[in-house]
This record gives sequence, C-alpha cells and structure tokens, in this order.
Amino acid sequence: MRMRRQAHLEGSRSDGRAMTLIELIMVLALLAAVVALAAPSLAPFFRGRALQEEARRLLALTRYARSEAVSSCVPMELWIETQSGLYGLRPQAGYDLPSEKKPIEFTLHDGLRFEVNAADLNKDGSVTIRFQPDGTIDDGGLERVILRDSDDAAMEVAQAGLGRGYELRDVEETAR
Repeated sequence: MRMRRQAHLEGSRSDGRAMTLIELIMVLALLAAVVALAAPSLAPFFRGRALQEEARRLLALTRYARSEAVSSCVPMELWIETQSGLYGLRPQAGYDLPSEKKPIEFTLHDGLRFEVNAADLNKDGSVTIRFQPDGTIDDGGLERVILRDSDDAAMEVAQAGLGRGYELRDVEETAR
C-alpha cells in the first residue's frame, strides 16, 4: 500500500510541468512591454488624482479651521500663498494656541497652481480666510479658490450657503 501511494505521488509530480527560466523571462518581458504601452495613457489619470487629492485636502483644512476656531475660541486663519503654492492654518495674529497645537503648512503637488480673484489678494500676493470662534467666516472672506493642473483641469473650493463653510465643486459646474 505504501508503494502505491508513493508511486502515485511521484507520478503526479512528473505530470505537472514547471516553468523554465527562459519562459519566466519571456513572461516578464511581455508584461514590461504592456506596462510601457499603458503608462502614457495612465498619466492623465494620476494627474487628475493629484488635483482631486489636493482639492479635498484644502476642503478638509477649511473644515478643520472652522472646528478649531470654535473649539479653542481663537480666530483661525487659513492662508494661501498663490505664487509659491504654500498654504496652511494658524491662529490670527495676537492669539495663541495651546503648545501641543502647532500651525499647519502644506505645499501643492507639482503641476498644480492656485487661482483667486485679483481683488482678494493681499499686498504680498497671499489670501487669507478667517474663521471666527462662533463658526462663521469673516466678512469679506474668500469666496472661492480654484486649483488648476497643467492640463487646465480645475476644481474649486467655494463658500457654501450662508458663509458657514466651503464645498468642493467642478469648475465646469460653476460656469453654468
């Protein structure tokens, strides 16, 4: 009985054929060629993802700024430097946050840029959105910020109704 079982196992091993090294190299070469052909068509997808990711991060920062202003009773400023692509959150000048809470700063992904109305720019080329401790946006607060990529695709972060927060919109949607 033991001989039969062993013969059966040996027979099943020899029936299955393993890949040779040459076959494995050919499969990998074919896979590399397919990826090389597909990569250029995937590039716009990844650029679009960077635009969406950055717009969502800016939107999340506006929500965090409002929440932080309310919870700490300190006016918070979301600042954007349009030329350098830097943006962040800090307490309004003259106010302090607890030591464990530090100002936040982000840099735009490569190939993205901010667009704002020229009338909203400060003298240094930056814009500021001030969130008050009662949860409102300061009068004259920035109505919208457009994020645009190198292919001119764009998304905007715009004030929602009654000036209580911001929402994400496609730029084509706002043109209607």
